[in-house]
Amino acid sequence: MECIECHSTHYAKGDFIVGVDPAVPNNPARTAVATPIDALCLGCHNDNAATGIKLHSTHPTGVKPTYTNVPGELLWDGVFTCVSCHNPHPSNANYKYLIMETNEGASMGTFCAKCHPNQSDPESVTAAGAAAMTYDPAGQPIVPVGKGGGNPLLQ
Repeated sequence: MECIECHSTHYAKGDFIVGVDPAVPNNPARTAVATPIDALCLGCHNDNAATGIKLHSTHPTGVKPTYTNVPGELLWDGVFTCVSCHNPHPSNANYKYLIMETNEGASMGTFCAKCHPNQSDPESVTAAGAAAMTYDPAGQPIVPVGKGGGNPLLQ
């Protein structure tokens, strides 16, 4: 995956250097609960795309966790998003860009135990506690560009 698959410097949509515009109602990612980061991901990963996911049968996003105790560093403004589990940057070599090493998917129980210890076996919970995560800090600045966007490079 290359940077330009999500970021677009010359063909940016809206006020950010991203390839989809989450504010356009016809965007297949636009839902009542889509956060800006989820809308970016779902602009390509949606039910209608070749890289699609079935939103009705996958982990929920755009929600405030109440069922389990998600580590705070994985939430964006208290909301669980696509990047709570995935870090899509090329520096992350993990399986499916997950934020933890899963032995190419063979250790998904360890990954799930990070947030779901009460539903996991003790061995997975122990492994999850020791596992390193590769995530971008929550609330990492997403700098607007263009007119009035506040980007110091344009002022």
